[in-house]
Amino acid sequence: MTTNLKTTFAGLKLNNPIIAAASPLTATAEQCVELEKAGVGAIVIKSIFEESIAHNSQELSDMLSHGEEVDYLDGYIGEQMVSEWKNSLVSIKAACSIPIIASIACRSIETWERYARTASEAGVDALELNLMNVGRCTRHTPYGEIEHHLAHTVEVVRKNTSLPIIVKLASNMTNPAALVDRLKACGANGVVLFNRPYPVDIDIEKREYTTGQVLTSAYNLATPLRWTGILSAEIPAMDYALSGGVQTWQDIVKAVLAGASAVEICSALYHKGIDYVAEMKQGLEEWQQNHFEESIDTYRGRMNASKGQYAKDLLRAQYLHFKS
Repeated sequence: MTTNLKTTFAGLKLNNPIIAAASPLTATAEQCVELEKAGVGAIVIKSIFEESIAHNSQELSDMLSHGEEVDYLDGYIGEQMVSEWKNSLVSIKAACSIPIIASIACRSIETWERYARTASEAGVDALELNLMNVGRCTRHTPYGEIEHHLAHTVEVVRKNTSLPIIVKLASNMTNPAALVDRLKACGANGVVLFNRPYPVDIDIEKREYTTGQVLTSAYNLATPLRWTGILSAEIPAMDYALSGGVQTWQDIVKAVLAGASAVEICSALYHKGIDYVAEMKQGLEEWQQNHFEESIDTYRGRMNASKGQYAKDLLRAQYLHFKS
């Protein structure tokens, strides 16, 4: 039986559902070429963070100048960093033949507009909006304001680009289904479940916050797997990619069965190297052949919450018994 791994995510045609997530591994044209040779279906370029640019710019301004010159120098340094980012996108796109996705993370609406236009001008194939909301969660934040802000951000970006818009969401939403439905109405083409905030830990001897576990493990798969199964049934018109905890080809099968069109991987590439992509593709293809699945489309969403026998498992909040 012939089978293929082709899939479509957010309007992008992928040779397989494995997307290299934004990370230091996707920062340069040379690295992206190697990832393409390894067999990934698409690449999300290392994110550009408005906060990081502002921080670096301010540090340099503090070292090099003071007084009235600071504002000018601060703006100039920021412009240079954005220009370098654009040039990097152009070179990566020119070097690769698979879909290239620019990841952007901003604080102000004006910067979302600007970065979206800049990435579009660079010729990338899609945008991934890195939407985090931890810093906006305070006791003074009215109900629904965070969701409104996220939806408004997508509206603004949509007005500034015709590229497919992929939204990478955090997992701390009270009603992800309502939010995804609204994002779809605002112009989003795909959703990635889920974004992972900066991991923190505490050094109890020094009483300092330190960086927690950066890389994910198989344990992290459960939450995005559950919500992929729920949301793909609730809002089937949206495309979904699962992120966090995808370590093996079996995890990709699980993601597709739950309703995902693709997966984003990062930690697996650090754990096992980029050559591991070939093994993941081979395992996925053999599973499809053994189970008589012609393509990703034939079994995508087969185990989501639209199927009564699976809905009870996906929607269950408490376990009735524990099996070790």
